[in-house]
Amino acid sequence: MNRFVFLPLALAVAGCGTPPNEVIRLRDGVMRATTYVQASDYCQKSGSSARMLGKAPAESGVLFRCD
Repeated sequence: MNRFVFLPLALAVAGCGTPPNEVIRLRDGVMRATTYVQASDYCQKSGSSARMLGKAPAESGVLFRCD
């Protein structure tokens, strides 16, 4: 059997284990991003700066607010 048939399936399964690279809105303007750089880039798109609030619960990123 051709082993390239299983390549798309293997890539799909491998992609499920990676953390999302997106900003998630939590509450009262507080957001969570994977990295400080990602938070800064997100706020710069709207012409504001990122104010870091600390680590997200379970150290799953950083909490920030755009000011």
